[in-house]
Amino acid sequence: MAIPGQNIPNVNQSNDSGDYVASFCRNVLFLLVAGYERLVADGIDYSDTAEEHITGELTQQTEQYINRQDSPYWTKDYVVQEERRENVRGRKGKHRPRVDIAFVGTDRKPQRFMRFEAKRLRKPGFTVGKYIGKGGLGEFIAGNYAADDDTAGMLGYVQSDDCCYWARKISVTLEKKKRDVGLIEGCQWQKAHFVDVNHCYKTRHNRPRIERKLLVYHLLLTLNKTT
Repeated sequence: MAIPGQNIPNVNQSNDSGDYVASFCRNVLFLLVAGYERLVADGIDYSDTAEEHITGELTQQTEQYINRQDSPYWTKDYVVQEERRENVRGRKGKHRPRVDIAFVGTDRKPQRFMRFEAKRLRKPGFTVGKYIGKGGLGEFIAGNYAADDDTAGMLGYVQSDDCCYWARKISVTLEKKKRDVGLIEGCQWQKAHFVDVNHCYKTRHNRPRIERKLLVYHLLLTLNKTT
């Protein structure tokens, strides 16, 4: 049986930096989906599970997929890390912030990173406000996460309703809060089209504090058995 992603070309085959970045992001998103599919394969209901627990399990399942002998050959160039410390001016050692999940591309120097912050999406209590707020997307906008990167990701753990419901809610809220989140005109919430990656969207943001724009991919993952 063919392994999904087996025919995706190795990102190292392209000499163009733009093609490389696009391929890197696509491959990272594919790996997250592969880990997610392993996570939910046993039918466990994660609709009331803490974010840290889900993130830990998702990272473990993604790492196991990468290390499978029959996973696509290009996966050897990727490492996934949980709770990676971020280097922020004025904060040292254990006081540095930690991003939930980080991927490292090891096939080139300097190595490329793609960092993800995860948030639960569940009624009641786990709202879009938390997803885009200071402890979520806001960490990227403030420059606390991915300060040296041009791309990053948000993971939405859908624990009530469905992905389409939360996609609409996030889109509307981002538009209402566009100044707060530095949403760039013409780069509002839109579908990101990747093979084998569903419910993925993208937005682009200004980050005035560090004077560096950021492309954010939003991947929504269903974690309640009712949808």
